[in-house]
Amino acid sequence: MLLVVVYACCIVLITSFLSLLESSIVAINELRLVTILHRRPERKETLQKVFRKKREHLSSIVLLSTMVSISGSTFLGALAAKEFDDLWLAAFTAILAYVMMVFAKVLPKLIAVQVADRVLVRWCGLIHWIYLLTRPVLQLALVWLHVLPTPTAVVRSGDELQSIIRHYNKKGLIGKRQRKLAEAVLSSHQRKLEELIEKPFTPNVCLPFDASVAAIREVLQSSPCKRYIVLKEDQPAGIVLYRHLARCLVNNEGEVVVGSLVRDAISLSPETSLHEAMKVLQKSRVSMILLSGDSVEKTRIITAKMLYQALLRYG
Repeated sequence: MLLVVVYACCIVLITSFLSLLESSIVAINELRLVTILHRRPERKETLQKVFRKKREHLSSIVLLSTMVSISGSTFLGALAAKEFDDLWLAAFTAILAYVMMVFAKVLPKLIAVQVADRVLVRWCGLIHWIYLLTRPVLQLALVWLHVLPTPTAVVRSGDELQSIIRHYNKKGLIGKRQRKLAEAVLSSHQRKLEELIEKPFTPNVCLPFDASVAAIREVLQSSPCKRYIVLKEDQPAGIVLYRHLARCLVNNEGEVVVGSLVRDAISLSPETSLHEAMKVLQKSRVSMILLSGDSVEKTRIITAKMLYQALLRYG
């Protein structure tokens, strides 16, 4: 009987300790982590290893806790069945279930919220070792994710998302400014680049790619504008800024070819959504968009600044 009680206490202690580690990891956000790293710089490397793969370390703790609970309870049940009769076995099982729920699950989670900083600073090394030891078992368990069919994610429409945003705005969970920004992001999928076209539209001035700056001096004097479209084989090759051309003239560098001053631009359709245009700009790392028109002179220039202003101008 003593062996059964000692074994039960060991299971409760191990499970409660693992539950404390699990809840401590969950309780630490980025702000608290920065504070811990500032106070305890000697544990910085180990803590960063844990939180760099926070989800994996958390899964390892949960996996080990589950393995201890299941295997320990199974073996403990076999020992208790030999020691007790049916009535005492039922009473022992009920007491063990209560102790496990209170002392191995509920209390560690409540305590972890208050002492999570100290727990992680002291036991972060152990958490990382648990992750390293249980990683093969965890990967073996995750194989079933690729074998079993996974449910398709529910895709909510823009109207549903806007209703959710307005609901939480009325409840006071998000402010008016945050609601406006969230709705602007949602609306960027429906809004088109064509709404950024200025009306009335002034035809663009085009410059040849191979011309020197000195050769286009008269064009700059007669038609000064902030940006010029550069043509190469009668097709837009990019944008050149007036200030770059003027700097060459001021510095007596008239022999510089216009093509060497060209800034890259991407060509998009006026029907492209603002959201898609933003993704393309970020991927290509350019700040200019060319919207094709009926002719080269009617090509519109959209800058990244204009795109950002349009996104924030919603509502």
